Amino acid sequence: MRHTFRVIFQRLLAIILFPLAGCIQSPTPKLTPRPPKEPTPIEWQKVVPERIAHADGILVGTIHKLEADWTYDDPCGLVAVIMKRCDGTVTYRMRIDPEGTWLWTFTPGYGEFGLFDGEQGVFIWRKVWAFRYKQCKEQQGMTSATCPGDELPALIDDLDVLPIADSAAVREIQDTLSRKSRNK
Repeated sequence: MRHTFRVIFQRLLAIILFPLAGCIQSPTPKLTPRPPKEPTPIEWQKVVPERIAHADGILVGTIHKLEADWTYDDPCGLVAVIMKRCDGTVTYRMRIDPEGTWLWTFTPGYGEFGLFDGEQGVFIWRKVWAFRYKQCKEQQGMTSATCPGDELPALIDDLDVLPIADSAAVREIQDTLSRKSRNK
């Protein structure tokens, strides 16, 4: 009798909880294609030249392939996901053509993500250290080894992607910065 009651209870619980599991929103950004943001005049004077000066590279091209890269995602536990308190990041990698260079970008789990396949622009990237969070979480229970990571070329700000029409202005800023560094 007890065994039958337990089996019936487990089945009822599964029937009730299974549909509710579909209501849990995973921390994945909303993909909303947006064209690159045109910097304001103040951003052109102060922010963009600083970003270009500290950049490890600048590409003018088109996003040919955009895909999620779970290697560097910062996953959340089930309770954090249910309570919508997941503050981890979601990682995307993209191939920029015609160079064929791969770039990464990190976005908040519940935010919006505006890059899309076919988007053209000027991509200002920097090398950043990214931890392999999934691998780190798997290792935590078994070892005290440090968390592995990789140095990646990444876009880290909205102003790292400018409209392709601004490529001449970016080149001019690069030339100005180059002349200033030679004159020192």
